[in-house]
Amino acid sequence: MDGFRVLVPAVALMLLVADCRPRVPSPAPEIASEPAPEPALEDSAALVIARNAGTLMAIPGVVGLYEGETQGKTVLRVMVLSRADSTLRRIPKTLEGYPVEIEVSGPIKPMKQ
Repeated sequence: MDGFRVLVPAVALMLLVADCRPRVPSPAPEIASEPAPEPALEDSAALVIARNAGTLMAIPGVVGLYEGETQGKTVLRVMVLSRADSTLRRIPKTLEGYPVEIEVSGPIKPMKQ
């Protein structure tokens, strides 16, 4: 127990001394001339869609999902009946690292043969 009585004040003193060191501001980050490359996504967009299709399709007003491309980058597109706020609020902006875009498609019906 005597060791504990010595240890507690010693640790408190170390923390106090460590907190009294002068603060040196960190240098400002360098501005890159080109945008940094995007980190590699772990799973393909198809796998992300497959994992999340049930949840997204359960949102009232969502009628479909697919993988698309915008400005050379893979995106997930969620097709909706209309731009109803009640639907749009429930759709995430990104899903497992992929940007999500909304596409108003209206109702989806099977083609007649």
